[in-house]
Amino acid sequence: MRTRLYLQKAGNLFVENRLLKFSMVVLALAVACNSLFVYQAVNYQRVILIPPKLTSSIEYSRGRPSDLYIRDMARHIISLSTTYSPATARAQFDELLELYAPESYPASSESWYSLASQIEETRVSSVFYLERITLTSEENIELYGTTQQFANDMEIQKSPRCYRIRYRLDNGRFYLLQLEEKSGHSHTSKDNHAG
Repeated sequence: MRTRLYLQKAGNLFVENRLLKFSMVVLALAVACNSLFVYQAVNYQRVILIPPKLTSSIEYSRGRPSDLYIRDMARHIISLSTTYSPATARAQFDELLELYAPESYPASSESWYSLASQIEETRVSSVFYLERITLTSEENIELYGTTQQFANDMEIQKSPRCYRIRYRLDNGRFYLLQLEEKSGHSHTSKDNHAG
């Protein structure tokens, strides 16, 4: 009788062992499928933001914002940097400097504040009429338009301009790296300035 008992216990243990192995395989497959679905959900999720001072909502998909957001940021930057009067220039440049990346801020703040002082001394106003925005690469934007400058309500200059914006996206935040006038146009290089 004892041999029969040992045989039955051994058989039961083998069956239980097989059942446990099968359960482990099923659980491993379920975890793998769940991980795959979570990865796809995270990759394809969209976050919609409606920031102040911009004209539309922003959609982030796969960690990148929509082109519309980049264009709105470019419009905002070019407006702050190229359309000013002696009364508004310094405040606009302060707001513009908030968009700069930390590594670009020191040199940029020096040049923008220098330009603000020149504008206040010479009483020059400027208006930029944006005509076209081109996203030239993943982190470069070109803006084409016409600049008009005035001194004492008299037009002193009107010329076509092209500005290049270099930027970086870091954890969803837009950082301005450089704003310059594109070479081949009639104004000096400008990370510096707008006018």
